[in-house]
Amino acid sequence: MKLGMVGLGEMGMPMLERLRAAGHDVTFRARRAEVIERASRLGATAADGFDDRDAVVICVYSDEQVRDVGPELLETMGPGSTLVNHTTGSPTTATLLAQVAEPRGVRVLDAALSGGPDDIRAGRLTLLVGGDEPVLNDVRPALATYSDPILHVGRVGDGQRVKLVNNALFAAQVGVVADAERLARGLGVDPGAALDAIQRCSGDSRVLRTVVALGSSERMQEVAGRFIRKDLGVVEQVARELGLGLGRLDPMLERLADLEAIKQLKARYFRFIDTKDWAAFRDLFTEDCKHYLPQESPVPFMTNNDYFAMNEELLTPGVTTHHGHMPEITFLSDTEAEGIWAMFDYVQIEPPSGRVSIMGWGHYYETYRKCDDGKWRISSKRNERLRLDQVPWTLPDRANES
Repeated sequence: MKLGMVGLGEMGMPMLERLRAAGHDVTFRARRAEVIERASRLGATAADGFDDRDAVVICVYSDEQVRDVGPELLETMGPGSTLVNHTTGSPTTATLLAQVAEPRGVRVLDAALSGGPDDIRAGRLTLLVGGDEPVLNDVRPALATYSDPILHVGRVGDGQRVKLVNNALFAAQVGVVADAERLARGLGVDPGAALDAIQRCSGDSRVLRTVVALGSSERMQEVAGRFIRKDLGVVEQVARELGLGLGRLDPMLERLADLEAIKQLKARYFRFIDTKDWAAFRDLFTEDCKHYLPQESPVPFMTNNDYFAMNEELLTPGVTTHHGHMPEITFLSDTEAEGIWAMFDYVQIEPPSGRVSIMGWGHYYETYRKCDDGKWRISSKRNERLRLDQVPWTLPDRANES
């Protein structure tokens, strides 16, 4: 077949390799010199238009790029040819392409893909195709050079719809496997050994096997995280536009649970420090937590042991009241976050250096980490007061106590 290609990246280039190896005549459009050189070495030819092509394949990174390049490409294609879009995106984009193509007599397939470059090289990429089945059959010989199975799932746009459901389910399973790793570690079991064994049990899944093959969920995020996040963004946008709830497939459910856990963590911080429950207070921090001190302090921060000892000695005989308000929590990853809390505190203590009786307003600046046992803990903490008032001493003198 005479084919055109746009998007010779991580996925598109191995597709070109398979198409050329099968003897298909391929022209392409690209901007980067190294891409043009590599595609030319494979026997493909650079071209501005595709008016003599039987089909043109788009495999760019984002839905936005499809919207930019797709309508313009259709203007260069001849009647009876077929535009095949492999890029994961909105079903609306697939419909838009079909509407633009119809007056020109160009046919459109949205052929969402599932798999990676290795699957393409092995000829086992899964295609979820929306569009007329006779049109699919016309281009199937070309698509079959790198795809198996090729699944016809409905009308134009349905390929994207099925792919979005798949992506939501895949991302949810990635999160579940990461939690399984943390649980295993918290139970004192090597996560790699545990997941390797579970592959042969009822908890097995394709995602779990992929994580095991890569070595860890963290490695999975390194390899595929940006693609997972991109695809999830499309899922969330489409569901929001349609007013659909994702239920347990919603990636925000876990994030909302983590957000609530951090709020509860800080609430316990305030309660335990004010009630002087030092045993419970200690469990709120990571082992390597840094407690940053005011600028006038002789050391920039304290480690846990020094900080706990200082608090217990100074605060136990005194009175403190801490309030935190309006937290701004930002998640840096699945296990790291940072936060800013508006704060108020009232402190009456009597250290050797003299009485302290103050009322302050300001902010807590903190970082948090989700530990192996699944609990969020404070990993660093800094208190900056914007206002500090001296208040009358109200506690009874120790000398007068009987």
